[in-house]
Amino acid sequence: LVVDGNGPGVTFIDYLVKPQIDTDTNEIYPDFGVYGGTKVDIEQEYKKYKTANTEQDALYIIMANAPMNSEAHSNAQTQLSSGKVKMLIDERAAKSKLLGTVKGNNMKPEERADYLKPFTLTSILKEEMMNLREENEGMNIILKQANRGIKKDKFSAFEYGLYYIKQE
Repeated sequence: LVVDGNGPGVTFIDYLVKPQIDTDTNEIYPDFGVYGGTKVDIEQEYKKYKTANTEQDALYIIMANAPMNSEAHSNAQTQLSSGKVKMLIDERAAKSKLLGTVKGNNMKPEERADYLKPFTLTSILKEEMMNLREENEGMNIILKQANRGIKKDKFSAFEYGLYYIKQE
């Protein structure tokens, strides 16, 4: 699991490094062990939470800063332009293809929504990407939103996932 360790991500990490109990079933979920990460001493910070049940090396924390973001932006652009990363078709095209089949027409609306969810999320990702404008501040690449009403959460997750793959 790759997590942005800045801002709200810190709270999420603090939650994941401790065992959790499902209050309905009393099932205990193991804590996640931290490894690697973009901050040298990050493993040491969370080592004190390790238990015998810790899921080792389950959490990679990205502590983004301007140079790291520039590297991640550049990597994402390279992977996309080289064709190494391919996107799913548009959700409308996927829905049209699905409804062109007997199976698709026989699906319940909930089943159809579940089937189309990856295509819908891809369309949202593409919209977020189209909204970003590249600017340079010295050696750093900064991506700014043209329209602040369109978030960039899915793009950040996409980009950090590619960055993690590159690090591994």
